[in-house]
Amino acid sequence: MRRFFTVVGVVALATVSASCSRTAVVESGPAAGTSEATARGTVRRLGSEAAVRTVIQGDESVVVVGDYEAEIGRAAGAEVWVSGVPTSSDFGPALRVSEYRILSVDGEVPVVGILAEDDVGFFIRKDDGSTVRLDVNDRLAGQLGAKIWVILGADRVTVSRYGILRD
Repeated sequence: MRRFFTVVGVVALATVSASCSRTAVVESGPAAGTSEATARGTVRRLGSEAAVRTVIQGDESVVVVGDYEAEIGRAAGAEVWVSGVPTSSDFGPALRVSEYRILSVDGEVPVVGILAEDDVGFFIRKDDGSTVRLDVNDRLAGQLGAKIWVILGADRVTVSRYGILRD
């Protein structure tokens, strides 16, 4: 009988633990041996000039910290996916981002990469090494070498909208 109650207790504890587990993107601080965590949501720039921060607002909000913070901040309003190490900040749970993707800008999927030019014309070199040919305006043409996102027109060549992520 004692074995029965022990087994029932262990099963009950496991069930309660599983049902209480959260799909939280980030805990309030790093745990020993913390691995990568992810977040998905809309990029927001919050705060006043003295304390502006980049936040991913999804099911839960997480502050972006690290080397990619400025790039992600320039994508304000876009839906993104980020991955990194959970940490904390003065503003709450944070993620030290090591990788990110822009999923959509105003509901449209952008092409993201480095703006380059060759003898044929302009193109974006994506992270995977592939290229996408572009027809750009003079203002964007002056951004050679910049990391950009673009929304292409119906012809899949003409840039209808763009943003500079890194100069």
